[in-house]
Amino acid sequence: MDMEIQLGASNPGLLLIVGADRDEEIVQQGSKFRVRGSTDIYKLLGTGEPYHRLQITRQLLRQKRRPDLTPYRCLVNLITEPEQNDQVLDNLRKLLRGANGKVINRPEAVLRSTRDQVAKRLEGIDGLIVPRVIRIKSPKPEQAVQSIERAGLRFPVILRKAGTHTGRIVGLFDKIDDLRDAFGGEGDHLATEFVDFRSTDGLYRKYRLFFIGERMIFRHELVSDHWNVHGKDRDRFMIDRPDLVDEEIALLATPEGAFSPAIKEVLKTVRERMDLDFFGMDFAIMDDGDLLLFEANATMNFYSTLPGPQFDYLQRVMPPARAAFRKLLGMERPQDMEFA
Repeated sequence: MDMEIQLGASNPGLLLIVGADRDEEIVQQGSKFRVRGSTDIYKLLGTGEPYHRLQITRQLLRQKRRPDLTPYRCLVNLITEPEQNDQVLDNLRKLLRGANGKVINRPEAVLRSTRDQVAKRLEGIDGLIVPRVIRIKSPKPEQAVQSIERAGLRFPVILRKAGTHTGRIVGLFDKIDDLRDAFGGEGDHLATEFVDFRSTDGLYRKYRLFFIGERMIFRHELVSDHWNVHGKDRDRFMIDRPDLVDEEIALLATPEGAFSPAIKEVLKTVRERMDLDFFGMDFAIMDDGDLLLFEANATMNFYSTLPGPQFDYLQRVMPPARAAFRKLLGMERPQDMEFA
């Protein structure tokens, strides 16, 4: 157990909760640490907000001394990756039985936000294409391939290890026989149907939107000449395309994104079906206006890219995002009313 007091606060009322099932995911950096596979949305608090930090471990409930959570008016769960941290999330679920304050992103909700569960939850929304996802528990190639065959997934199929993010995949496979040599090692895999989302100009566009409380905050549009669109494409591909930069700037005209009413209605329905207090969603917009879901979860980073000065316009989303996050936590400030 690790309890740390930040900024000399004796009783700040705010508790940030972190942790991971695997110790190697926790990286110490001086007096601070970061947890791989967890959201960075807490940075929206800024540097002047006092809080306590609690680290949840696998052994927490075996200890005689447990932290007292009753003084905190708000407890923010930053353990957001359910596919790798089910044990600490379950420990947190039990620990929170003694909490009096508001809990943000309860561990039960996070445990229900794996890629395969989210795909089932969001299927059937009018205007949203949700590719099928299956979880493969057997590391044996033949049994894994049989699981995909029984599920009837349409090829091509994206294969990734469960719990991986930031564009890391095992590969994109065009037929079942190509998959046989792709399995191995420990851990579950996820197989997802691939849907070609190239625009008419031959480029691939990925949009990221955050739901923070009841607010929608459009974060960015990334454009690439490759289907696995990621943050590095901003400096690799977009930087020399002022037309693409202008396209992104136009979408940032409003905090929720300058999307059509039909698209906003689809996003509103996604929000209603997800029981997380904050989460991000990556998606594409098909030529017919339908959305294509890539993922929706709380692990998604808000500070996902660190672009150069050419992309300083991205900073305009920060004030409304901070206002939305503080409102969710019950910590509004007078200046937040401008973005209410």
